[in-house]
Amino acid sequence: MRDSADVCLAVTCHDPLGRFAAGVEEAGPALGAVFGALAVNATAETHPATMAALRALDVPTFAAEHGAGTVGIGTARKDVLALGLRSASPRLFYSDLDHVLRWLSTSPDEVERCLARRDHDLLVVGRSPVAMAAAPERLRRTEELVNHVYGLANGLDERWDLMIAMRLMTRDAARTIVVDSRETSIASDVTWPMLVSASGGTVGSFDADGIRFLARDDFGEEVDRRDHDPEEWYRRMVTATAHIAAIVGFDAA
Repeated sequence: MRDSADVCLAVTCHDPLGRFAAGVEEAGPALGAVFGALAVNATAETHPATMAALRALDVPTFAAEHGAGTVGIGTARKDVLALGLRSASPRLFYSDLDHVLRWLSTSPDEVERCLARRDHDLLVVGRSPVAMAAAPERLRRTEELVNHVYGLANGLDERWDLMIAMRLMTRDAARTIVVDSRETSIASDVTWPMLVSASGGTVGSFDADGIRFLARDDFGEEVDRRDHDPEEWYRRMVTATAHIAAIVGFDAA
């Protein structure tokens, strides 16, 4: 068995148009080769084709659903970790479904190198400088502020890519998050690693060249065309500000 096969992939999914179904089918063999189990917390509005494709994967699967907008994304993420803990896997890898599908389809060897890491209780998995250079400008310019403030607050010499929201963790780290995290919003990007660290766990990073961001509705497209839209910039700035506020206001008590 490959070392990576001891990892449960834990994903959140909101795909009302079924855009991810083909990606799940395409990435299925790679997913089954590198993950030992799958936990899915999908919205009730997710298209049946996507759910059918996920259930057809050749791995033990644990699934739950919630209504879109009924819980915050931080809660949905925490809930899927609780699902993943039902598996026998000693480690969990959290990701939004579309991000991990895209990474698996283009760079499966890089995924395996990441999953083979054993040196930290939680690993912040993000884009390398090469991958970040290919990201949309509105993401680069706003996320670099979050990464900078996180580094200042946590005494890091380097800057980690926090907001792609991929995390490799031990079962103990996952339990810490499930039991102690109070973050209901997308700012769980920054509070999860801070919580694990504050609880005595070790936290590190892994930079990947093959991770690429596209908005969910652009899945399957080659180009992000949203940088010209002022409202998209505004939304990214609001999101970045919320992350920075969570970093500055973090309290593990």
